[in-house]
Amino acid sequence: MSALSNFSAVKGKRGFWLMFAELDADLNGDPVLVAGPALESQIDAIQAFAGFPLSPSYREFVKRFGAALVGPYPVYGSGASDAMSKDDASVIDVTKRFRSDGWPYSDRSLVVSTDHAGNAIMLDEKGSIHRYDHDAGTIEFISSSFESFVQWCLTK
Repeated sequence: MSALSNFSAVKGKRGFWLMFAELDADLNGDPVLVAGPALESQIDAIQAFAGFPLSPSYREFVKRFGAALVGPYPVYGSGASDAMSKDDASVIDVTKRFRSDGWPYSDRSLVVSTDHAGNAIMLDEKGSIHRYDHDAGTIEFISSSFESFVQWCLTK
């Protein structure tokens, strides 16, 4: 491994843990905002449903929080916090709903969030986050990682 790629790996890990430190401080285990930690079996079920390995940061998010309201956005996982709609019980349920409604790209992604217009925000097999705008009929790139997506949510 070159010095540059080693630096990038360390920098990436640092960002990973800083994201969780910020979320821990922001959410503080508040049951209104956080669903509660997920079991490893629940996380494995999400991965099996997705059909691809979950990004390490999304996997850790679900393990720590289950699901949570991050900034103004619900981030789905193994359950729903009190502040989230009970229709959004899990990332599996939400993704199934978007797939059954025929939303583009939902068949090869997990719907990990929605925006205030009801657009699906999806995690793909590469760990990238995209939003499908149902009014415009377009897909919008949001971020290259779940970590940067969380930062995006916190700045809204």
